[in-house]
Amino acid sequence: MPTLTTPTRREGIGGTGLWRYYSLDVGITLLVSGSTVTEVQFPWQGDLENYDYVYLGGHSYSLTSAEVTTLTNAGYGAYIT
Repeated sequence: MPTLTTPTRREGIGGTGLWRYYSLDVGITLLVSGSTVTEVQFPWQGDLENYDYVYLGGHSYSLTSAEVTTLTNAGYGAYIT
């Protein structure tokens, strides 16, 4: 079964001293509505029911063939194994 690992973005904490050199990977949530995929960092729970599929950042998901097709066509095929 195909697996999606959601994308991440490397973000720095900033600030002064050694903190300016520290960064971490932040998960990006994918919201799918029809054939449109939207990336958000901070999804609002009240909106999640309005989407066909929701893949919360920082997680892995098993996909159906329809989900694989939708995500691949939207350019997210590199995140599917």
